[in-house]
Amino acid sequence: MAVQVPSLKLASGYDMPLVGFGIWKVPRETCAEQVYNAIKIGYRYIDGAWDYTNSKEAGEGVRRAINEGIVKREDLFITTKLWNNYHKREHAFEMAKLELEAWGLDYLDLFLIHFPISLEFIPFEQLRWPPWRTW
Repeated sequence: MAVQVPSLKLASGYDMPLVGFGIWKVPRETCAEQVYNAIKIGYRYIDGAWDYTNSKEAGEGVRRAINEGIVKREDLFITTKLWNNYHKREHAFEMAKLELEAWGLDYLDLFLIHFPISLEFIPFEQLRWPPWRTW
């Protein structure tokens, strides 16, 4: 039986669970299964980031849970983060699109700035990760 996690009502009207499953350092090889199992036991907040290089696999776990009827997309709160080289407005939008593509989702619930420092822009075609991305 899934545990009910308390949530906080945001000003937007959406609920954000107070406890989430973070995928930092979750290996790509097991990430889909770990995210799926986290959702099965009650996690509704999944926290990822472009820099973790496992967004695609996390999305696979999310979609599996949705396809099996464990949750609906609107039951989940998915967060990912903007990496430091992409703080410029147009780069941030492009990074958000890349993360949506990686997760295989239509929308993100929260897109954070990973660190409050900005680094030199690296053209998207020169990104060394994630390894699943083909250009």
